[in-house]
Amino acid sequence: MANEYDLTEALAQLAKGGIAFTSDLDQDGQRIYIVNSIRLTEKEIILLKEHGALSRDGIRRYLVDRAA
Repeated sequence: MANEYDLTEALAQLAKGGIAFTSDLDQDGQRIYIVNSIRLTEKEIILLKEHGALSRDGIRRYLVDRAA
């Protein structure tokens, strides 16, 4: 399970960066964050934070790598 403090910090960084997001529950009841129309799990949000990639470019690069 994601560390709640890390998640809160990561979401705050998104908001400070002007990146809009909402949240929803997936079919398994896990919280999913929709960032610029992209569905990301809590773990992915924290991973992006840990890699200093909570920016539009960082998320874009992550998505390219995730699709590969």
